[in-house]
Amino acid sequence: MLLRESSEAVDQVVDLAATTGGDVQNVAGSGVPHDDLLTAYAEAAHDGPEAARLLDAQMLEAVGSGGLVDAAATVAVFNGLVRSADATGIPLDEYVMERTVDERAELGLNVFAGSANTRPDS
Repeated sequence: MLLRESSEAVDQVVDLAATTGGDVQNVAGSGVPHDDLLTAYAEAAHDGPEAARLLDAQMLEAVGSGGLVDAAATVAVFNGLVRSADATGIPLDEYVMERTVDERAELGLNVFAGSANTRPDS
């Protein structure tokens, strides 16, 4: 939902489906600048700090030091938010449920274990 809302705020078209699937090659064309590198960085950071550090030079060249800090912070925030929500069983609130029906179905998010914390769409 955040990528959808932020891209609308800056009048940018993105393909949300291109951001899932685990295959970095499928991300190209999402509409997000440097999407393939940012996805590779996020996946590497999930694997561990050493893996992410291997991409530092490419990240600095492509997005600059501020972009690298933003990417690292974004990965950290989402990692923490998802872990906290899943660990405590926090369901999606009604507003988010209503606004994300199509995206959750299109991206296949309802099949993830964390989705069991929220009632299925009727």
